[in-house]
Amino acid sequence: MLAKSHLAASIFVLLSVFFKAVAAQDWYTVEWDATEFVSMSGDMIVPDLPTPGGTPYVWPGVQSGNGVLQAVLDGSSGVWWIGDGFYGWGHSSEHTPSLAWGNGFNVNPGDTVHFTFSSSGTTWTCTLSSGSLSASTTLDITGNTMNRAIFAVELYDVDFNFGPITYKNIEITATTAASAWCGSIPHLGTYPYTVTGNVASGNTCTVSEIVQSSAD
Repeated sequence: MLAKSHLAASIFVLLSVFFKAVAAQDWYTVEWDATEFVSMSGDMIVPDLPTPGGTPYVWPGVQSGNGVLQAVLDGSSGVWWIGDGFYGWGHSSEHTPSLAWGNGFNVNPGDTVHFTFSSSGTTWTCTLSSGSLSASTTLDITGNTMNRAIFAVELYDVDFNFGPITYKNIEITATTAASAWCGSIPHLGTYPYTVTGNVASGNTCTVSEIVQSSAD
């Protein structure tokens, strides 16, 4: 089942994101760190598919020390599918959400997918929409303070020779003033990327565009 394949494949990269060690064959990120993120939204422009034969994942998400909430664009079947989900790597049941994987739909290169993550207490609501397609997922995620916002390209047995992956109209909101973190942008992987128009206002960092270009 597709949802199970997402979870099985994601555990390795999620642990590596947390510990800053590479577990996937190749992966590339743009990131922000803050005390606690409470929402994130934006528009992803679906890239071309890479050469068949490997497993490409492209995703924005918010992460804690116990797991990551992500909207995963999965091209492992030869077409793109996008869906929301959370994977926790804590050892107690409190780190397990009420839903193992959420809802999603197929998309095509060139489509624009609007994504949102928003929290109310321990409950996170995730939405995806593209044209007439939409999906919504609500997860009760206890024991997690989301302190990292990530835009990731995660690749197994496939080169980063596709893209670019483009995000527009991004808004990331934390519990602390964005002036302290909006201008600091860590990344993983050696590849060309650009972040333009990042502006702090109150607790929100607005980013005009992120472009993650091919590493080849």
